[in-house]
Amino acid sequence: MRTKLLAFALPTLIGLAMPVASSLAAGKDAPRIASVEFTATPAPRGEAEMTTTHTTSSAVVTHADGSRHVYPLSYRTLFRVSDKFADGEAGLVVDQQGQAILATAPTATGEAAKGPFHAYAPDANSLIRIGDGKHEKLFLLTHYEYHTEAPLASGKDTMELYAQLPMAMSLASVTQDRQSGALKARNLHNVNMAAIGGLWIPCAGSLSPWNTHLGGEEYEPNARQFETEPLETMNLYLGTPGKRFDEGGATPYRYGFTVEVKVGASGTATATKRYAMGRRSTELAEVMPDQRTVYFGDDGRDTMLFMFVADQPRDLSTGTLFAARWEQLDGADGGNAKLAWIRLGHATDADIEPLIARGIRFSDIFATATPAEVAAAPEKYQDYRPVFVYEGQAGKRAPGSGAKQETVWLKLKPGMATAAAFLEPRRYGALLGATSEFTKMEGVTHNAADRQLYVAMSYIEAGMLDGQNGERPQDHIKLKGDAKDLVCGGIYQAPLAGGQRDTTGQAIASDWVATGMRALLLGAKKPFGQRHGAYDKCDTDRIANPDNIKFSPEMRTLFVGEDSGNHLNNFLWAFNIDSGNPVRILVAPAGAEHTGLQVVPNVNGHGYVMGNIQHPGAATDLKAYPDSIKLDLRRKIDQRGAIGYLQGLPALRR
Repeated sequence: MRTKLLAFALPTLIGLAMPVASSLAAGKDAPRIASVEFTATPAPRGEAEMTTTHTTSSAVVTHADGSRHVYPLSYRTLFRVSDKFADGEAGLVVDQQGQAILATAPTATGEAAKGPFHAYAPDANSLIRIGDGKHEKLFLLTHYEYHTEAPLASGKDTMELYAQLPMAMSLASVTQDRQSGALKARNLHNVNMAAIGGLWIPCAGSLSPWNTHLGGEEYEPNARQFETEPLETMNLYLGTPGKRFDEGGATPYRYGFTVEVKVGASGTATATKRYAMGRRSTELAEVMPDQRTVYFGDDGRDTMLFMFVADQPRDLSTGTLFAARWEQLDGADGGNAKLAWIRLGHATDADIEPLIARGIRFSDIFATATPAEVAAAPEKYQDYRPVFVYEGQAGKRAPGSGAKQETVWLKLKPGMATAAAFLEPRRYGALLGATSEFTKMEGVTHNAADRQLYVAMSYIEAGMLDGQNGERPQDHIKLKGDAKDLVCGGIYQAPLAGGQRDTTGQAIASDWVATGMRALLLGAKKPFGQRHGAYDKCDTDRIANPDNIKFSPEMRTLFVGEDSGNHLNNFLWAFNIDSGNPVRILVAPAGAEHTGLQVVPNVNGHGYVMGNIQHPGAATDLKAYPDSIKLDLRRKIDQRGAIGYLQGLPALRR
């Protein structure tokens, strides 16, 4: 398939007899679906549409018997951040004792933001079903990525709070009106994270085939930097202010992992970090149908594509970690490449966690040198290799996930291969020749029937572009085209196959190995003369900067949530992979992001697309706009994040 420039499409409905239908039979008696298309929600026009979450879309369902029905959609909010329940408050940020954190760590000037804090950025959802029939229980697990900003204790200003607070995960009981399909959240409380040292910037997530929640900790702390300064964000959680990890404070190597959460029938939730899956800027972990092979989004700039193959199905505590090498075939239309897989190592959780517990340091794993040192004494550093990768979340020296990377010369110390492979897989992978030029690699999902992996590259820029490699010591990805188009991002597809070998010739024990990678969908710059979306830099009628993605096998549809600085209002799109029609189906308020996607095909005759509205009206996301937007329009937006779902779908069964 040629790469598609994304244009929204409205299915042709003229002449079809399509009555609005109520929910159809549940379970095995639900009519089989032949195809699903969606009608389009227009781009917002006017303040009312720019400041609210809304949809005017319908699902047009063709059943296997030839009948067609139209199902109008609506977005329903289950709860908002800071809503109070009998057992807790949504998004409340707490310490390991479960007490609300009342102030951030002070800045270099002694300023601190005042709490309590509620994280306005809800991200992943897992609607989990326990039991069956009349005894089935529904639970919604939601984790919160970050809080946006809060007033300083002095009252003089506000502080941006990204990466300044430990984060939270909540579990809510959910009830369903079986007639209408409406869901209601009850009895929400925080999941206790004390056993794993707290939760660090959890981003996207997935529901495993064995009914556990898999959440990613994004933008891992830069262990090289936090060897010499306290990791104050997690010190807030542990109650160890001002302490480096060698003084009893938080260690950076505790964070950046996949967090697996199991929910019991009584509503208890147990969280476990999967150290054997490796540490990175984990967007999410996506499990393949063999229940062993897992792919990850590695968010940031200059990151890697990783694959984990567990030794046994349904057990992520032991396995082998691989990193991909892009072997380019064509640089046009977003690129096309073969993938080679570099084996980083094999480990168990029990191998890695003790390294962290005993306080392993970056300098225990690698010896380092600067480019200037190497240039001055090349013989001394002949065993070192240059590495240019995303180094992780910075601290006081360079706050922000976009901190500047630089070339560092590294040498692996004796006996440290396992530590490097699982605690520093990006740096170690770069030493072994894996590709480290991917930019903003975010959501990952898969299509089992067609054996395809889908990967969102939110912004295609910098080292991915031909001639833009700068000081990077390797240049695997050389994409050609207009940089103003490519910066709008796209989605890649990767065919999955068995019988593959790694770069040493050793067999890979999986039938779901990605063998190549090519662009499936690409965004595009704003076309001349497009009047709606006046503040957009990317085409308003095409997907821009895709982030959260989920594939529905029942609908043969890829749902794509935007996180775009190039669309003032971010959109949720439905892309039918058979018809090739991407359709806008939901509009978020200005400054918000679409997160928490999960497709739930059938709960008592109703289908759902879970989805959250993250950081609506956030100052950081609107600061580049004129005062009419970042001040006046922002005041009309409810800035608390919303946890909700698209209602109106019938039971989905192919």
